[in-house]
Amino acid sequence: MVLFTLLFQGLTIKPLVQKLRLTGDQPLRQQYMEFVARQVALERVLQHLKTNHRPGVEPEFYRYQEALLKDGIEDIQLEINQLQQEYPNLQSFITDQLREELLAIEANTYAEFVKAGRLSKELSPLLSELLHTGNEKVS
Repeated sequence: MVLFTLLFQGLTIKPLVQKLRLTGDQPLRQQYMEFVARQVALERVLQHLKTNHRPGVEPEFYRYQEALLKDGIEDIQLEINQLQQEYPNLQSFITDQLREELLAIEANTYAEFVKAGRLSKELSPLLSELLHTGNEKVS
């Protein structure tokens, strides 16, 4: 009887917790990032398709592939919009992600200058200070 009870509870607790949305917003963030990654990947594929025409490939093939990619990107954007409407608290996560991307671009740029020998040391992230100051002005 004890074994049956443990087995039954073990099999039902995860679906129950998910249905009641008690797992926090980590799965939601992961789902959002998966949509963003798919969108970015399809946009890159589309860009490659537009700029790399190969001899001997029918133009109709390119148009068909482009239409498929555009439809896929549009579908993903609709999914992202739906997530944002259902979960308004997702907005702060999106903003934080963008801020991190901007800081990473700045840091990579400094690293490129150091690697090329144009700078002797990496600079401290100016963008971090600017973003922090900008947030204080908005508040």
